[in-house]
Amino acid sequence: MPMYSPQFILQVQQANDIVDLVGQFVSLKKRGKEFMGLCPFHQDHRPSMYVSPAKQIFKCFACGAGGDVFRFLMLSQRLEFPQAVAELAQRAGIALPRGEFESENVDRSLSSQTLVKLMTWAAGYYRQQLASPAGQAALEYARARKISDESISRFGLGYAPAGWEDLCRAAVRAGFTDRQLLAAGLAVERDNHTCYDRFRNRLMFPILDLQDHIIAFGGRALAADERAKYLNSPETVLFDKSANLYGLNWSRAGIATSRRAVVVEGYLDALMPLQAGLDNVVATLGTSLTERHVRLLGRFADEVVLVFDADLAGQLAAQRAIELFLAQRVNLRVATVPTVGPGGEAVKDPCDYVLAAGAEAFKQVLEQAPDALEYAWSRQRAAYQQAPSIAEKGRIADDFLRLVVSSAAYGAIDTLRQNLLANHIGELVGLSPTQVAGQMQRLARSVRRPGSAQPADQPQTDLQACPSERAEKWLLGALLNQPELFTSICDRLEAEDFRAPLLRPVAQHVWSLGVQGQLSLGAVLAADPGVQWAQVITDLQLSGQERGLHEQTALEACQDLLRRHRADEMAALKLQGQDDQALKRIQEEARRPDRRRLPRVR
Repeated sequence: MPMYSPQFILQVQQANDIVDLVGQFVSLKKRGKEFMGLCPFHQDHRPSMYVSPAKQIFKCFACGAGGDVFRFLMLSQRLEFPQAVAELAQRAGIALPRGEFESENVDRSLSSQTLVKLMTWAAGYYRQQLASPAGQAALEYARARKISDESISRFGLGYAPAGWEDLCRAAVRAGFTDRQLLAAGLAVERDNHTCYDRFRNRLMFPILDLQDHIIAFGGRALAADERAKYLNSPETVLFDKSANLYGLNWSRAGIATSRRAVVVEGYLDALMPLQAGLDNVVATLGTSLTERHVRLLGRFADEVVLVFDADLAGQLAAQRAIELFLAQRVNLRVATVPTVGPGGEAVKDPCDYVLAAGAEAFKQVLEQAPDALEYAWSRQRAAYQQAPSIAEKGRIADDFLRLVVSSAAYGAIDTLRQNLLANHIGELVGLSPTQVAGQMQRLARSVRRPGSAQPADQPQTDLQACPSERAEKWLLGALLNQPELFTSICDRLEAEDFRAPLLRPVAQHVWSLGVQGQLSLGAVLAADPGVQWAQVITDLQLSGQERGLHEQTALEACQDLLRRHRADEMAALKLQGQDDQALKRIQEEARRPDRRRLPRVR
């Protein structure tokens, strides 16, 4: 791992504003001098994460996550500390140091930063190929699909040549290696360990993350006999298709403003509405919607509208997604595009409909979309009426009742709505309200209840569990909020006087920085790369800020610690066999104004 100097780490920390950074991942709203948003580290349904521009820290009051810009990036992107430093240095335009700050044995060739550079180069290569004579057919195909030249440029479309090794050879000439091409998912390895291009003769769509880094590609086949019409990058260090959505980097601001996200299936289904002026559309990446997708959308939107294809596969995908959204308490509506356009033309997906009917008509489809349970009820009612047997009818009724029970368990609907839906089922199947209620109670026993807020990988740092160390916590909290108090405390206490396992390392860093005249909250946070460390520091700072009266708190806590030390040292001296006269002299010496401490017992 690269090793960076404390000065460089502090420089990077101070160059990145935490509100700007967190705002790339979470929709933040200003409340007084601070900002609040949904915490991305647990299933947050009410804004519980606080971000302080003055202190440059974040803190979730539900799951406990907290820290500075490094810690936020480490948790949100699952990075090691050196990777977070490198990422934020690049973000701030700060060159990484070489030589003495970096281990001689470090292999940076497969780091995420290097792979992002390779993906950026590859996107440029594909764009050049699209503009070349070799890409003429791909360009004509894009224009035939009504993609404007402006959109081709805006969304970075490109062309992967038909040759087996065109990209690989160009990448090697540009200074990249086969290992890097394989790690980025741009190449495939043969049995003889040589490489060939993963994407060939395809219209290329770059996939970007929320920091506008190119992390993957999707390729649309241009040959009619190609088995896979769309081909996506495999999962890599950069790309997790279950946690990324196409177009979110462009639509994030529109989603956060409108508090609504529109989710479609394909690249063109997202690109065409974006081209038409809708600024809140994203697409899944060749996979079903996952819980992580829903949590990601829930950071920016209060409501999601699903617009999947009108065929059976699209309807089934929408059905599977409903309970995911209910579990996350994100309001969901499901829109269905008409299968025939205004001119009588066949329509099979949102792209076709926007082209046939226009953006305003598509907006009307979104506005008229029923909520998830209404959509599910209309489908289940039709299926029930067409079911060939009583057993099949019973299964369909139970499926819908289970969905209603799940919705109630997750808090997605209230009791009144639950009873109205149950009555619909009762009327359909000829059961009394009492009979339907009994069946719902039986189904409720098998429904998974929402989990707790504490994420499994979040460290436990319960500072309230040690009441005997209250003075240590109060003193450190006062110093983190008012560092200038250190000069009046350091003559009375040393870092070694702190005994709590979580707090003694903090005191050591505070004293080390204090004697150098460099004590600050940011410097203490930057002193240790651990996620647990950051959580302890932010807890101490915020609890100290809440108490206030920092000077009085620090002096009283200092006196409490000195009294504890005197009692402990007197007990130790008694064990050493000191007589009463000697103990009396030591006590009198300890009371002198110029002697705040007793001699240490060895």
